[in-house]
Amino acid sequence: MEIVLDCRHAASLARFWEVALGWRIRPYDEAEIARLATLGLTPETDPTVAIDSPDGSLVFFLQEVPEPKTGKNRMHVDVRLRDEAHLAHLLRLGATVVSEHEGWQVLADPEGNEFCARM
Repeated sequence: MEIVLDCRHAASLARFWEVALGWRIRPYDEAEIARLATLGLTPETDPTVAIDSPDGSLVFFLQEVPEPKTGKNRMHVDVRLRDEAHLAHLLRLGATVVSEHEGWQVLADPEGNEFCARM
């Protein structure tokens, strides 16, 4: 299964979500780097980036779109944080607190996409 998040800059937002999820950005092999080069792209300018779950059953896929986010997400991701340090790291990377609730918070990633976070 793939969860797809539309965004303005896939590579930079993928680095945020890699930390949020605790998953790894799919590495670029030589063949993929060569394919991107034929399109005038690099891994940093690739408009699509995949982040794989540890067991490979899920992919968090970021794809660039031209239009900005304009409203509340109709779907969101729930993230289980390891500890307060994990939350602090996300805030340093550009997350913002949207609202606080008993036992969980609504956060927004650096592009404004909401997600729930709990310890």
